[in-house]
Amino acid sequence: MNKEESKKNLIEELGIHIENEYSLPPLAARIFANLVITEEIGLTFEDCLIKRGASKSSISTALNLLQQIGFINYTTKSGDRKRYFKVAEKDSFFLNKLNQSLKKIENECEIIKKISDYNQKFNSEKHEENKKKKQIYLNCLEETREVYRKTIADLKNHLE
Repeated sequence: MNKEESKKNLIEELGIHIENEYSLPPLAARIFANLVITEEIGLTFEDCLIKRGASKSSISTALNLLQQIGFINYTTKSGDRKRYFKVAEKDSFFLNKLNQSLKKIENECEIIKKISDYNQKFNSEKHEENKKKKQIYLNCLEETREVYRKTIADLKNHLE
């Protein structure tokens, strides 16, 4: 398999992953994948149009979405009116991803605690029955939360 075929396959595989991981529309995910894989400093609107073969309005909508969620930004070149879209700072992308995951874990811990409090108050038999399983699960969440916190701190230190 040559470089172009490998690149095309990787963009498609990465696009599917991004689409599923972030609940993005397929076109936005593929544009983002193109931006991750490209050797260029950035891709213009026209580059995205050619690479994806979609309508101008669809490309524009996808690029706007990717900018709004902080996945991409753009630069300009002196004397050139074109915008060059590129992946947002990689460290900030990683930090955002980790912070999202940390928030999900914290929400999960909170809802488990509320369920446990409810069962303890109104359904003591169920509370006792699930007590050990709940504690094992919460321990896992807490350990994972600490790993995320440490990794986030390490990345922030790396940025300084």
